[in-house]
Amino acid sequence: MALLESEIMIVKTLSRYLTLVLLAGFLLNLVSCREDKKMAKGVEALYLPNMDRVFENYDLLDSTKNYSDFAEQLVEANRDLRSSEMYVQAAMLYHQAGKSDEVAPLLNLAIDQGMANPKLLSKFPNLKPSENSESWKRLKIRLDSLQQEVQELSHFDLEMESMNRFWDYFEIAVADSAKAKTAFKEFIFDGPKELRDFYVVRYSSIDNMYGQMINAAPGYYRYLKHQFSPDSMNALKAQTKKWMSRFKQLYPQAVFPKVYVVPGILNSGGTATEMGLFIGGDMYGRSDNMPTEGLNDWQKGAIMKFSELPGLTIHELMHFQQSYRDTLNTNNVLRGVIEEGVCDFLLELSSQKPLKNKNLSYLEKPGKLENIMNDLKQDLYTNDLSRWLYNGGAIEDRPHDLGYTVGYLITKSYYNLQPDKKAAIYELLNTDDFTMIVEESEYAYLLNQESN
Repeated sequence: MALLESEIMIVKTLSRYLTLVLLAGFLLNLVSCREDKKMAKGVEALYLPNMDRVFENYDLLDSTKNYSDFAEQLVEANRDLRSSEMYVQAAMLYHQAGKSDEVAPLLNLAIDQGMANPKLLSKFPNLKPSENSESWKRLKIRLDSLQQEVQELSHFDLEMESMNRFWDYFEIAVADSAKAKTAFKEFIFDGPKELRDFYVVRYSSIDNMYGQMINAAPGYYRYLKHQFSPDSMNALKAQTKKWMSRFKQLYPQAVFPKVYVVPGILNSGGTATEMGLFIGGDMYGRSDNMPTEGLNDWQKGAIMKFSELPGLTIHELMHFQQSYRDTLNTNNVLRGVIEEGVCDFLLELSSQKPLKNKNLSYLEKPGKLENIMNDLKQDLYTNDLSRWLYNGGAIEDRPHDLGYTVGYLITKSYYNLQPDKKAAIYELLNTDDFTMIVEESEYAYLLNQESN
């Protein structure tokens, strides 16, 4: 009997213990679920605008002139995101509306969020702010300070925080697609400030991120995670700085913004903004074992080797140097091909490596250069960029993005024909007359419209 009572006591004790364990587990799970819901609710409460919708009526502004109303919409859409790029866009619209007093407060907010272009006011022609405005005085002091900072090569850095932090959110998203959009939204709001600007200029929406990273090509992104190592990044920084140092000798006015390597959605290798340079790390994963499932034809061809990253970085750096004053040629083909082509040419000068690519090889074929230049002659002063720029996957009768290459040829020719090389580079980056660049090159015949 004693043994039986002992066994009964043991069973009762185990039963109570198991009950306590199960209860504790239930409570922990309940707390965890509540925390998850709390976190999700916190993110859900923040407003993240769909940029495609925000800007869907942007093209109508020139006809409607509703600049002030649109600026207010941008400020409201930016209430939680606090993107420096959005503040700058709103400031430009207020300027167009004649509301100069609204400009300085917004640009100060942009600097708070990382805007780093000391030449920003050149994009506000004929701006007449109140000289007694404290906000304006503060803005000028801050821009002067930025100018001093970015002129130092030491200011340059290759920031990897966004890329490094992305993978934890990606793993959550790829493991459970139902949590993917929340995970990506948390990534935008929890990550460094530059992500907010990149969202505005490239992601545009969480749906776009989900569509490319989870729905289309998750295998490629899993593979990409292992392509970026500290050693390879340090070598990249060293080479890029060497080329930048050489460019500083060619162009003493050079500035050196931060470069942010970010996980993009396979739609751009590099983008220059008022904050700095964005490099889509996703576009540098080419290797013999690169997975291609879910990639479109353009992406399969456009993805580059990691070793090509310094060249793209320098190309984008040149965009940050540009401060054009030509108010007649603002959105046309002439301006577009020179803006892009000069970046490739200055990369060639800085790296001391002759430019080689498929487009140049194409133009070296008999009759191709003449035919392409005749087409350029017809389009030069139009706003139709479709045959020249940003047309990957959308053009069939010629290689995509030939505008980069013809712009390279024009600007290189202009430079070679000028006796003062430093003055030539200054003009190529700051001109107030794009037509003059062509006129003083060996391609001046493009300006002869009579034969069209």
